[in-house]
Amino acid sequence: MRYLALATVLAAAASGACVARDRPHRFSSPMLASADLPPPPLPGAPRPPRHELANREPVEHHAAPIRVVSAPVIREASAAAAARVAEAPAAQETARATLPAPHRLPPTASLPAQRTPAELRALVGRRDPRDPIVAALGWAHELGTPVEARTGDDVIAWATQRGALAAPTDPAAPGDLLVFDHATSDAEADLVAVVIARDPRGVTELVYVGGGVIRRGFVDPTRPRMRRDADDRVVNTFLRHGKRWPAKGSHYLAGELLAHVVRTR
Repeated sequence: MRYLALATVLAAAASGACVARDRPHRFSSPMLASADLPPPPLPGAPRPPRHELANREPVEHHAAPIRVVSAPVIREASAAAAARVAEAPAAQETARATLPAPHRLPPTASLPAQRTPAELRALVGRRDPRDPIVAALGWAHELGTPVEARTGDDVIAWATQRGALAAPTDPAAPGDLLVFDHATSDAEADLVAVVIARDPRGVTELVYVGGGVIRRGFVDPTRPRMRRDADDRVVNTFLRHGKRWPAKGSHYLAGELLAHVVRTR
């Protein structure tokens, strides 16, 4: 009962205060970014005067004159010039056709015969739809070493019967075969390459098929984890190119994946 009486008194006081004012109460706007914004004017109330700076002089803006540049006169081409323009696209296509682009050749295009290991460099960049091991054995056959095999395990068995299987750290000569493990899968002897040359550093240059394209690589099994030497020359190339997600601890450099050297001479 006491609380009801107190509420009645407060309501009466508030109503009396509102009646005593000639203008209604206004509440200030909320604080925004620590700044109290002034309230907007009431409907019908006069707008506040605009304060101008006394020491500010009016600035006259002068537009920069527009500079008109006359377009050059286009002369009419002669008949000879028009003929040259018409013949330009055909000449450009001829020039593009002469550029070396082995990757643009169709897979069914015939490859030139290889008589020496160094001539295998001319095949780099071409597409080859054959199995990588079958392609390498085909090159060995053209170089004069027919290998009766179709898989990496068959190559190892063939070399073991003839006493031509060597350790990966043995120097490989041009024309020899290199057998790699875990290059495209988790299996052993899943890639075979042909040796092209060997430089004075002891780095072996090789040719193989990876991803349907003939590629060139380098390997040095005595330095299996080195990619480049002090002269920034390639020592071991990244040979692993399988599409599957490799397991933890997988190796990628050619020197880490080289397993056997097969003598062909």
